[in-house]
Amino acid sequence: MAKKEYDTFVLVDPATVPEDQEMEMILRDLNPEDNRQKYRSFFAKVKVSRSDSKYPDLLQVRLGRGQLQEKRWSVQVLQVVDKFA
Repeated sequence: MAKKEYDTFVLVDPATVPEDQEMEMILRDLNPEDNRQKYRSFFAKVKVSRSDSKYPDLLQVRLGRGQLQEKRWSVQVLQVVDKFA
């Protein structure tokens, strides 16, 4: 199974993002199954790691102004959260 690829914006120092702890963040799916959409954003409960091989999917981290960090992280989506239900 191919790895899914996501990105997210981090508004704090990336070194302060907790690893291996459940947290909620906004993810943007960079390769959605419905190819009519370019991206699909959603809230999710996730675990992240700075290692790109620890969790099953890849995470590209962007800073507040959109600067893409060079090193990719890994992410595990535990649950999609519907904030508008």
